[in-house]
This record gives sequence, C-alpha cells and structure tokens, in this order.
Amino acid sequence: MTREHYVRQIKELEDGLVLMGDECVRLLSLSLKSLVNKDKELAETVLEGSKKVDENGTRLEEKCIELLALQQPMASDLRFLVTTLRILTDFERLSRYAWDIGKITLRIDTEPMLSQIDDILELYKLVNGMVKDSLKSFVTGDVELAKGMGARDDIVDSKYDAIRRALIDQMVRHPSSIDMASHLSFVAMYLERTADHACIIASWTIYRVTGERVKIK
Repeated sequence: MTREHYVRQIKELEDGLVLMGDECVRLLSLSLKSLVNKDKELAETVLEGSKKVDENGTRLEEKCIELLALQQPMASDLRFLVTTLRILTDFERLSRYAWDIGKITLRIDTEPMLSQIDDILELYKLVNGMVKDSLKSFVTGDVELAKGMGARDDIVDSKYDAIRRALIDQMVRHPSSIDMASHLSFVAMYLERTADHACIIASWTIYRVTGERVKIK
C-alpha cells in the first residue's frame, strides 16, 4: 500500500465515521418523531436504519483492524484508529437506542400520550446538541469543545431526574397511565445514556489530539 493510498484510506475511514454519527443523530430524531406521532411506519424505518448502521459499523471496524495489522501506524494515526474503534461502539449504542424507541412506538396503541413528552423533547434537544458537538470536536480536534461536555451532561442528568420523578408521580396519581409512563421513562433513560456516550466520544477526542486519557462525566 503506497503512502498516498494509506492517507486516502485514513480519510475514507474518518468520513465513514462522520456519516455513521450523522445517521445515528438522524435515527434518534426519527425515533422521537415516530413516538410523538405514533407513526408505526416511521418506526419501522428507524429499525431498518439501525440495522444498516450496525452493518456499516462492522465494515469500518474491519477497515480499522486491517490498517492496524498491515500498516503499523505510528503516533497520531495510531491514536486515530484506536479512538475510531472505540467510537464505533458508542455509535452502535446510539443506533440501538433509536431502535429501542422505535420498538416502543410499535408497542403503544391507543394509550394517550402524557404531557411529560414535552419535557422529553426538550431533553432530546440538549442531548442532540451534545452528540453533534462531540462528533464535531472529534473531526476538528477541538479539545475545548470536548471538555465542555461534562457541564452539559450535568444539565441533562438534572433534567432527566426531574422527568423520572414526574413520571413516577404520574403513575401514582393515575394508575391508568402506568404503561405509557413506563414507556416514556425508558425513552428518557435512553436519551440520558446517549448524553453519556457523547461524553465518552469527547474523552476519546482529547486522547486523539493530545494522547492524554481524560474521563469526562
């Protein structure tokens, strides 16, 4: 493999990672939309999209391993490949959360939506911004943007706790809403975990740029 071909392979790998991250963001958005509108057809689209993300993740993982085995990269390229393998795992989890929300859409039927969905959508906006910025920080090498994820995650955690308590209170006061409240509790939890993965991606960004292992939480 010539140096030019090797550089091209690294660039294609980075581009593939960015596309995978963008697709995870898109699927999460569609999964929330399917839930709010009880759109089962859209939910099925999310499920299919999640499968494709997993397939693309496997392909990119194989490319990483191939480059590690055949090229024995040094310094920054080595850190890029290591972090890419780690981040692929995070993206697969984000895709899974979109899949899980899509499955919830398929399970609900005539149950009335609860008012807490508005708070969940606000939570999603925060989480969506974190995922997008974590990916941006990785691509641009913006360490300061990556380090800012911890404070944003604290806000997400606080909002998630408030939603969880509100849903518990809803179930106590109105037992007929238990099923829907339970569904929404899981959705909120998936979003809170998505924010955690954004922090992990940010941590790997710092490692890629500086070689320093920093845990953002």
